[in-house]
Amino acid sequence: MLKENGIDYIQISSAGTDSWRGCPASLPALEVGKSSGIDLTSHSSRKLTEEMLREADLILAMSKRHLDHVKKLKQDAIDKSFLVKSFPQRSDGESFWIDDPVGGTPDGYRRCFSDLKRNIERIFARLVDLAREKLESSRK
Repeated sequence: MLKENGIDYIQISSAGTDSWRGCPASLPALEVGKSSGIDLTSHSSRKLTEEMLREADLILAMSKRHLDHVKKLKQDAIDKSFLVKSFPQRSDGESFWIDDPVGGTPDGYRRCFSDLKRNIERIFARLVDLAREKLESSRK
């Protein structure tokens, strides 16, 4: 979406709370990605670290368990952390969770992808505005 909209001032990264470093995408993830035009063959997992949290301007999580992990790693990072499904509001209610598909069925991966895609499309303009505001304020 960033490339399609000519946006080059936003950096996005991903890390897991329970993942091992350097693992490739699972077969169901590869299949869901491929069917959606996304090549995950070069994906390599990363475990979330305190340094990543310190460097991030915004942290979007899928569930309360993920938010709890952020808080455990770096207490003050919770101030810039949201559930992707409730952003820009703060909520940790179960209805705002996206189930983590790891170790699950291909249908679970498809549901997760669909939930993430729908919510990223919903918040995309707001994310771009926030990044633009930060970029402009850093130039002053």
